[in-house]
Amino acid sequence: MPLTQLNFQPGIDTENTETGAEGRWSDCDKVRFRKGLPQKIGGWQKFSQDYYVGVGRALEQWLALSGARLEALGTDRKVYVFASGTSADITPLRQSNSLTSVFNTTANSANITVNHSSHGAKVGDFVTISNCSVANVGGIANTSIDAEYEIVTITNADAYIITSNNTASANVTTTANCTAKYQLSIGPDKQTFGFGWNTGAWNVGTWNTPRSSSNVTIDMRQWSINNWGEDLIITQRDGSTYYYDSSQGLSDNRATEIANVPTASTLSVISTETRHLILMGTETTIGTPSTQDKMFIRFSDQENFEQFTANATNSAGSQRIAGGSEIRCARPAKGTILIWTDTTMHSMSFVGPPFIFGFRQLGNDCGSVGLNAAIVVDDIAYWMSDGQFFRYAGAVQELPCSVLNHVFNDINKTQYAQVYAGQTSNFSEIIWYYCSSNSDQIDRYVIFNYLENSWYFGNLERSTYQDNGVELNPLASEYTANSTANTFSQINGLTAGRSLIYRHESGVDADGTALEAFIQSGDGDIADGEEFSFINKVIPDFQNMEGNAVITLKTRDYPNDSKTTGEAITVNNTTRFYNTRIRGRQSSVRIENQNLGDNWRFGTIRINIRPDGKR
Repeated sequence: MPLTQLNFQPGIDTENTETGAEGRWSDCDKVRFRKGLPQKIGGWQKFSQDYYVGVGRALEQWLALSGARLEALGTDRKVYVFASGTSADITPLRQSNSLTSVFNTTANSANITVNHSSHGAKVGDFVTISNCSVANVGGIANTSIDAEYEIVTITNADAYIITSNNTASANVTTTANCTAKYQLSIGPDKQTFGFGWNTGAWNVGTWNTPRSSSNVTIDMRQWSINNWGEDLIITQRDGSTYYYDSSQGLSDNRATEIANVPTASTLSVISTETRHLILMGTETTIGTPSTQDKMFIRFSDQENFEQFTANATNSAGSQRIAGGSEIRCARPAKGTILIWTDTTMHSMSFVGPPFIFGFRQLGNDCGSVGLNAAIVVDDIAYWMSDGQFFRYAGAVQELPCSVLNHVFNDINKTQYAQVYAGQTSNFSEIIWYYCSSNSDQIDRYVIFNYLENSWYFGNLERSTYQDNGVELNPLASEYTANSTANTFSQINGLTAGRSLIYRHESGVDADGTALEAFIQSGDGDIADGEEFSFINKVIPDFQNMEGNAVITLKTRDYPNDSKTTGEAITVNNTTRFYNTRIRGRQSSVRIENQNLGDNWRFGTIRINIRPDGKR
């Protein structure tokens, strides 16, 4: 019998059954398509050796006027900047107080009670104690007392407990004076349901009984990080907006709250053409958080982000848009700013005085699932909506997706807000990271290749992602919830949860460990399954191969049968062909790698296949 070449269309198809996906690929992990052919994705290495506290929720890169490359990472607990191998904590301070008669200690305990009337802190917040006025407190030297702490217990509104790295030798009460600097309170590391009183519908349940279930969602901590020249403008979701001056260096240089700015906004964006700071989902009365309206927009005076009050001599203003219940996402595009609510899409374009900006609704039933679920590439917007994907290129269009059921049948909708969209421009890819149905942190991704119009997916824990530009490689952050690794600064009482930033498309391994990848085809047959087939020879064809790859042929007689796995064929650059013996009505092929240093790009596979009679 002559050899038969197996040809497969690019991309993954999960909308059909494996039998229906004949001539298609049906499953994969850590594989991409380039010019129609599948290949293992690039590896990654640590970009910074530093561990950061919390889960990354925003990642930004920019260049200082000096030419220095800088990166900012916002987590649920802190905000960081990294430059030239040095990390710095730039988390804003919410208050700084000079305290008297501060500390209580208990002999043989490392716990210290801090007495501060109306401190406003909560468990997990960070406070820095300095200028302790006595040489030791209960036997703990003031040089040890002066440190940064994570607050471990709230005693009451006037006291809380921190943990020293030393143990007290005596009981003392309200001893010493100090300065206490409180960082911005931490936020939830994921979306959660609010339980307790007043979270249920009227007349549901028993009076004076807290609810154990709820449809009230408590938003996680997220950030909008925008470049303002060589500096940053940072907005806390449902909080205030801050300015970071990079020219002041990394030492003791924190982001500070912008004067006269609204104190509660969903997000911020910069109008790059006009240099307006735009706050969305913000206050109707500046400085009054209770007036926050999730559909209300304010924009500052041009070039003056401290002026949000409109008058006859400036270009500040406001507008409430209609359509939806909350603004969820905004992205600058050519000549406009695109805005997504939970159900609609709008544009915001500069029109000049007296209105400054004009607004236009672009589409219905096409909202974004979260703050970072949309991206603009080559003036085309792509985004994830509830149950589908869209693009905008002059008109809103549903994006046909051959893996739609794979994504939305196994996605945690409660964690939609975590979805993070990015671009890998070198491979023409739009990538969305998301939480699978059994995970409350990101563990999956799906990719749309916009040049080849193909889809593929995999498993990877990345909570933020940024394409190359400032850096030569894309950057992404990974969160490990149980990590207690030391951070670059000493924080006493620090609990678990760390993030690392990786440099992607770097090498072929996963930061020194094997990067395993695979791709699986749909089932093929002879004469629509009328004939059984017998395969006795395999001729592989790979490109750019390093190390080994493993080819496995699998067969079954009927679509609902379990597959019979044939011999695993290990191939490398010296493999010419391989003799095998495998028989079945339907057959599929799986290509994978398992070892350190393996890399491959699949070309074709030719097999010696012949009919083997009916059964």
